[in-house]
This record gives sequence, C-alpha cells and structure tokens, in this order.
Amino acid sequence: MPRRKEISEILNLMEKTQNIRNFGLVGHIDHGKTTLSDSLLSEAGFLSPDLAGEARALDFLEEEQRRGITMKSANISLYYEKSLEDHDPFLINLVDTPGHLDFSGKVARALRLVDGVVVVVDAVEEVITQSETVIKQALQEGVKPVLFINKVDRLIRELKLSDEEIKKKYIRIIKSFNTLIERYAEHPFNKKWKVSPLSGNVAFGSALHKWAFTLKILEKSDLKFKDIRERYNKETYTKETYADLAIYFPIHKAILEMVIEHLPNPINAQKYRIEKIWDGDINSELGKTMVNCDPHGPLIVCLSKVQVDKHGLISTGRIFSGSCTNKREIFLLNENKYERIQRIAIFMGQRREQVDKIPAGNIVAIEGLKNIKSGETIIDSNSIDEMVPFESVKYVTTPVITASLEPEYLRDLDKMKELIENLLIEDPNLKFEINEENGENLLSGTGPLHLEVSAEEIRKRGVNVSVSEPRAVFKESCRYSSSMISTISPNNHCTLELKLERLDSKTVRFFQNIDYKTIKPFSTLKEVLKEKTNLTDIEIENFWKCDEDQNILIYQGNLKLEDFYMNTILEIFEKIHLNGPICGEKLTEIKIIISDLKIENVNEDNIFSELSAMFYEAIKKGLSEAELILMEPIYHTIIQLPQEYIKIATTLPLKYSAKIKSIDQEKEYQAIIELLLPVRNSIKFAEDIRSATSGKAFWQNEFYAFMEVPIHESKQIIDNLRFVKGISW
Repeated sequence: MPRRKEISEILNLMEKTQNIRNFGLVGHIDHGKTTLSDSLLSEAGFLSPDLAGEARALDFLEEEQRRGITMKSANISLYYEKSLEDHDPFLINLVDTPGHLDFSGKVARALRLVDGVVVVVDAVEEVITQSETVIKQALQEGVKPVLFINKVDRLIRELKLSDEEIKKKYIRIIKSFNTLIERYAEHPFNKKWKVSPLSGNVAFGSALHKWAFTLKILEKSDLKFKDIRERYNKETYTKETYADLAIYFPIHKAILEMVIEHLPNPINAQKYRIEKIWDGDINSELGKTMVNCDPHGPLIVCLSKVQVDKHGLISTGRIFSGSCTNKREIFLLNENKYERIQRIAIFMGQRREQVDKIPAGNIVAIEGLKNIKSGETIIDSNSIDEMVPFESVKYVTTPVITASLEPEYLRDLDKMKELIENLLIEDPNLKFEINEENGENLLSGTGPLHLEVSAEEIRKRGVNVSVSEPRAVFKESCRYSSSMISTISPNNHCTLELKLERLDSKTVRFFQNIDYKTIKPFSTLKEVLKEKTNLTDIEIENFWKCDEDQNILIYQGNLKLEDFYMNTILEIFEKIHLNGPICGEKLTEIKIIISDLKIENVNEDNIFSELSAMFYEAIKKGLSEAELILMEPIYHTIIQLPQEYIKIATTLPLKYSAKIKSIDQEKEYQAIIELLLPVRNSIKFAEDIRSATSGKAFWQNEFYAFMEVPIHESKQIIDNLRFVKGISW
C-alpha cells in the first residue's frame, strides 16, 4: 500500500503555488465519479488498493454509502510524486461532487473552489442530461474541463462492439463534449479548451476495474487495445483475467497526469477567473492581489460550504489572496460583522488536520466563525473599504417540493427546529417555514430525495420525525395589470396609490439567477438592471426590493420617506406576499409600483397597523382586478429509454398534464424524450414510466419554471389546498 504523506510534506507543497492543482470530479449520476476518487485515494495511501472502487471513501454520509450516490461535495488533499519525470511533487486538492440533480446546488458551490474538472462520462450512456448541466456550470464559473470516458469495459463485454463501433462512440462523445464547450465557454476558451485524444486531455478506462489510459500512455505501453479486448472477450472472464490491466494502465497515473498537464495552477487560473466570479474593480489593489494569487496580500476567502459538527460551524473556502492563520480577526462582508478565526485545517477525507498557516491558491477549513453561511466572503479586517462580495453562485435548483415535519415527541419540537436551522446553514437549497394558519412545520427542497435525505439527517442528529407525503409548492400571481388603486388608512390620515403588474419573464430570470444584493454600489446595480431586465429607467431609479419569490417593489412617490417608514413598508410587503388571496400560497412574479403615499398624524406605535390595513386593501383590490392565477412548479424531465419503448412512453405525458418538448431517436442504443412535467405529478409519473418500461427507463428532473395551472384543473387543486390549510369555509 502506498505510504501516506506526512502533513509537513503537504504544507511545504502549499507554498509552491505553481505545483498546486485544485480540481473536481463531476458528471451524471452513476457515471463513476466516486469510484474514480477511490482509486485516486488509494494512490495517496488513504484507502487500501483492494477496496478502491468499492469503498466510496468520499461518500462518508451513511445515507450516501447506503444509496450508492454522492449527496454532498467532499474534498481531500493528495500528494502526488510519480507524475512528470524530473519534476517536483504536486499537491492535488480533489473535490468529489453529487451527480443527482436534487443536489446540483452543491455542485455549483463546489465549483467555486476549483480551477479545473474531470468530467466523467459513461461510455455506454454518453453525454446526457446531468453531464451537460455540470459542464455548463463549470464553464460559467471559468473552470476548465478535461474528459474521462469511463466504463469502456462494458462496450466490450456487454455490448460486444467492434473496434470500429467503439471508435465511433468515442468520436460521438468527444464531439458532444466539444459542442458544449463551444456553446457555453467564453472566447477564447470556447476554442482553446476543446479536447482530443491527440492532445492528451481525454482518458479512457474503467474506474471499477482501476485502469485507464491516455493516447500517450497507450503508445508507450507494451499492451495495446486488442490486448484489453482479449481480457474481456473470454467466455468466462473473472477478476483475474483483467487484473493486470491496473498494473499496465494504473488509473491514477492517467487521470492525475492529465490533471497536472492540462488543468491550470491557481496562479494561471486566477488571472482569468477573478474577473468572471468577482464584481469588483480588477485594477484595484485588491483586484490585483487576487489576479496574482498573492500570498502576501490581504486575506480574501470565498466560502462555498458550511457544515455543523460537534466543534461548531466548519466553513470550507478557497483562499484567493493572502494567507489564512489561526486567531485572526476578519470581516464577513455579507453579514457585515467582525469575527475571529479560531482554528484552520486541511481536509483529508473524513478527517481534518489542524495547521497554522495556509497560503493563497489552497482550500481551507475554518473553525470558530459563528455568523456564517455558504457563499460568504471573508476579508482581512484592515481592507474592508475596497472589497465587494463575490458574485452569488447561480444555483440551478429552487425548492419545489414541500412536506410537513412533526417530532415523535412534542418535547423535541424546539430541538427539531434547531437541527433544521443547522441544515439551512449547510444547504441554501432548503427552506423552512411555519404555517401561521395551522402551525405546520414545512420543509421545502428541490425534490423528494432531497427532503428524504434531510429528514434522515434530522433523525441521525437525535430527533425522530414523521414526514407527510411531499407535495408541490404552489404560488399565486396575476395574469394582467391593474389600474391605479387608491386607498385610505383606517384613521383617514394616510393615503396610498399603487398599481400591480405581472413581471416579464426576462426580469424574472435575472432575479432568479442573480443575488442582486451582492452588486454594489447602487450605480452599478442600476447599470446591470438596465442591461439584464425589462424594467424602465424610472422603475430602476426608484427600485426598492425584489424578494425571494421575484416580487418587485418600486417607489415613485414625491414624498421622500424616512428609513423608519421605508423599513416598515418593506416589512408589510414581506408579510403580504406570504399569504395570497386564492389559497394562502406565496405571491410571485408581481411588480408593485407605489406612485403616491402620504403619511400624516400617525404616531410610531400605530404606524404599522395603519399602513398594513391600507396596503393589504390596495394589493387585494389590485390582484382581483388583474385576475388572480395559481402557479405551479414545472420540471424539465429528460427520459432515456430503449427505442422499443418510445410508443408506450409517449402516451403517458397526456395523463399527467405534461407536454413533450422533443423526441431524439438518433442515438444508437437509446431514445431521449424531453418533457415539461408538473412537479405535482412527477412521483406518480415516475412509477408509471418505470412499470411501463419494465424498469429500463432512466430519467432526471430539473426545475424549469413556475407556470399557470391549467384552468380545467385549478379549481380542484385550489379546493384541496384550502382544505389542507383549514381555510375551505
């Protein structure tokens, strides 16, 4: 078994930034990412070579081990010295990421840590739905991809393809991969980052059987592809017949040498990545120190993940400038608070090794911060003025499924809420709220698996909970615009004029994908809104707020409001949007324009109730006039299945109010059907498609948009929602 390196050797390498590679493993569910990471860990001495491919060492949640899929991103530092001849050793920081779309928000956050990715693609299934999603995410983060075509053994032993057929498959996979780079990477990287076997940035192999090669490795080897074929062609092949392939073509050699030769070190990567992921002035002193990955500059850390353990909150981040040390005072930009780092460490899989100093270009684990959330920016306490937060990671998921949680014993209610609050810190894609009408504890997530895993995590942390059947998250909106609505307060001293409009799709998409609060100062935000939305110049000038459900508040009144009144109105606005008139669901995609507001003769004790009554009446009138509608979340569902099941599969969508977007029958072994499927029907649809295809269909659901519930179904759904909430009478 290879010798595990001492921490001192890894710390020495951390100072040699040109010898660091921060990379991730990404790809579709079950394409072999975690199996590949096991083989890399065995090379570093963290895992017995006999267990590599089976141990799932980076899947250290029990639930991950049980299900055989990765749910959280995990990382580890590897010392690699067998790479290039006559070269110093390399420090490779490896991040393994989830492949299931319910957890793709965790992929987005993990990508902020790395400069390159190895995209793992199943040779049989080729580049499919989640492969495309993660490649797009990586390129949007300025992360360079290389390609590993996995499960090559299956082409020989299961599909029994000829050499020519295998070659055609390779060409098709590489062409699909390069098409995505051409489509999603910015110039000049959409040309420079394309892959080819001749360039050495494509590897082929079997992660399960622990062998892989690049073209260069194959050319230097005594074995050729026909020898690999012979080992799998035997009628009764066993582990022994192909075991020597891992000796001739050790998988860690192919993958890690591809990483070292073709993925950038932090110094080179930050030269082009900082401008892409940070909205500040690239020519400022702070901008320059990050672009140059300067270990002597002010400390700047972008945090991608926060976990709760017995020591408190553990934050994982990438150091873009300066050096991180123990007992150091820092400033949290988003929270606007000073704090002190207590301890720092490097990740070694399930363990953390305490260290004294970690320089720029590395990944750090920070202990002791109390007011911390994923996506926070840490800055040296002496360099606050110039700094702006890192651009918000664009999560590709949004909570669309909700369930009611109840503790087994009422005495555990507060403990359950505390555990849920911890989960919210760790996972920004979860939402928790208490229904004011009936006291339900509602946990919302991106899919049934997301909620199931979260509930199991609560049980593991000490509170048994019962979970209701998951249901879709509905919202309420309006179809048209209202006229100008005028109201007067109960004491007859305050007046209000406002108008409601349905927000257009371009503006909705912007606020869904961007955390506008990170764009500072306001003059910069105005320019961005002008370019990226359909808001008018007057609306942008008077923009107040957009909430998490894409409702916008604009104030165009002549009266300049004091902060107290402005904050009171924002608080009222927040409460009103939580409880729509149709069935108590949240309002969404509504633009509220206040054209006039007069506040007279109201003391501060009564101002909230007076303004609340006035705003409630005006918004209710406006919604009624603009025609209320019920909105539901829609999945973009991609189904892969054998060609012979297409006919039966295309008859099912109509039964579940789904619309077929496209049918692709060009692939040799499978067809691909794309649907727009209501989330409320997704569980029963999954059962039906599984049954109709004898379990041979594979599908993934990704949030698409909120859309209006069909009129012929809306009354029944509204009645059911009102009944569940106890507001049916």
